[in-house]
Amino acid sequence: MKSLFYQIVSYVAVGSYFVPILIVIGKKLWSQIAFRLFALYWLISGLVNVVEFFTLSKRATELFTVIYNILDMPLVLGVFYFATCSASIKKFIRIAGPGFLAAEFTNCLIRGFNYDALKYLLGAGIIIVLSVIVWEIIFRLQKIKHTGQEKGLLLIYAAMLFEYGTYVVIYIFDYFLPDASSTTDNFLVYYLSSLIALAVAVCGFLTRGINAPAVKERFETEAAYIPDFWLTEEFE
Repeated sequence: MKSLFYQIVSYVAVGSYFVPILIVIGKKLWSQIAFRLFALYWLISGLVNVVEFFTLSKRATELFTVIYNILDMPLVLGVFYFATCSASIKKFIRIAGPGFLAAEFTNCLIRGFNYDALKYLLGAGIIIVLSVIVWEIIFRLQKIKHTGQEKGLLLIYAAMLFEYGTYVVIYIFDYFLPDASSTTDNFLVYYLSSLIALAVAVCGFLTRGINAPAVKERFETEAAYIPDFWLTEEFE
């Protein structure tokens, strides 16, 4: 029964990775850089997870997983770099992203491309990514009012926060408490968290107002910084 439940969840979860890109194409959001990049990120994750269903040798699977883990967090940082409007966050990512990627490759060149080589660096990477996500959410929430696009992005950020928050649990059990749970249990948590995160993200991609005309979006963005009484006096 558990095996059947795991198979159903894994297939549904992997399939859900492709939903954001379909929404971006269907709703003609390709011109929206942030939505396009997040959709492409989940598309890549979906393709990577599809490979997991193929029968590969143990060494090939390990090498593939290690390379993906090396590139995953720098990729997320790159997406946030182009999605954020904060100069401080951009500056931090310009330093942390390449530095973390260089540290990962250097570590693997010394210790080998295997699971254990990334034991501590993955933990550091998760902390960096979570810090950037929280930082970006706080930055966005400082505005009084938000456009449809910003509301959608906040939902996507919430999805990313939940997903990487769950990675902390998986990381701890995978590297520090290996006897407390099986690989199947870890993957089940991973797929379930992906389903929940993607459900929230899809709501962000479907948020009304994203395709509002540029003039209206600009007015809403500017109005977010104008006191309500000023708007009332000017437009009554």
